[in-house]
Amino acid sequence: MNMTDYEFEELPSGGSFAKWETVGDEVVGRIAAFGIDSGTDFNGDPCPQLVVETEGGNVTINGGQAALRRLMTDYQGRLGQIGHGARVKYTGTYQTKQGTEGKEFGVWVTPQPVAPVVGAQEQGVEAPF
Repeated sequence: MNMTDYEFEELPSGGSFAKWETVGDEVVGRIAAFGIDSGTDFNGDPCPQLVVETEGGNVTINGGQAALRRLMTDYQGRLGQIGHGARVKYTGTYQTKQGTEGKEFGVWVTPQPVAPVVGAQEQGVEAPF
């Protein structure tokens, strides 16, 4: 998996944190860190956190959204494989039991480690933990 094979679009973010605004927003890169309770959700409670090394620097993804939390929890063994490629994508919406709109996500991980992302280390961006 070569990161230059992908067409990258800049994601809106609060600092280096992914912010999912439009269906199709995605983060693609190399897994730099993962913790099952390293992040915080919207209520300040622990949630899964994935740090992805991208061409623009490290992007932190907190699993605060219900669907993303479930995927990150279910696949924590795969997401914990530092150095493997990862893609997290906002794929759509669904109706919650409370009648509000929830966000759906897809999470993909490469079966083998990938080469370091060119430019990521040069950015000097550190994971926030």
